[in-house]
Amino acid sequence: MKLIYSIVFLLTALFLGSCSKSDDAASGTGDAIIIVKKSGTNVVYGYSLYAYTFGEFKSVTATNALQTGKTYTLKMNQGFKTNFYYESPEAEFTTVKPVATTFNFNAVFGNGATDEFQDEVSGVVLPVPVIEKTEYVTSKSEMTITWATVTGADSYAINIYDGANLVFGSPELVNTLKTFSVSATSGGWITGFTPVVGKTYTVRLNAYLYEPNGDSYNLQTVSFADKSMVWGQ
Repeated sequence: MKLIYSIVFLLTALFLGSCSKSDDAASGTGDAIIIVKKSGTNVVYGYSLYAYTFGEFKSVTATNALQTGKTYTLKMNQGFKTNFYYESPEAEFTTVKPVATTFNFNAVFGNGATDEFQDEVSGVVLPVPVIEKTEYVTSKSEMTITWATVTGADSYAINIYDGANLVFGSPELVNTLKTFSVSATSGGWITGFTPVVGKTYTVRLNAYLYEPNGDSYNLQTVSFADKSMVWGQ
């Protein structure tokens, strides 16, 4: 399940845009992100791990300083050798809230060079968002999503899924917003996709909290909630 790709592609662009061709292509940076969601009535936690480079990764692994003997193997992100990722499978989500730790990344690059880099993640998490309402406004031919403010969130984003497939991604939204509207002609739909009247889709509200170190591509936690909606009704 691709939890946060829409924001990760933005963050990758910010990271690579901050680099220059004089930068060492055999160096990387990592980001460990706590994922928060509901499973039944329980709030559960997992991790998403990302590694970025100005060059090309061949392989990336990571370890958690608090987990002896466990290695996370990252994989290429949708064909981009500059960005590798790992997402906790459903079985690894737990009701135990994470504590502060350090993730250590080990990368091998396309030219055979290696690099080690770290990311510290605190135990701070966001509450699971609450989507209050999804309403199709016939007079405007658009779906409006309304949510309660997520305390501590730096920003939000809206995704829409057709089954397991991501078909819409909003831009990053400021944390003062509590509503967002999307029409069949809005930007953000995948190429060639048009929502079908009467069909059920899933709306996902993502809430983001950045690490407090000033790096715009470093997320601390992402919490999200899903809600079904019927397009056109």
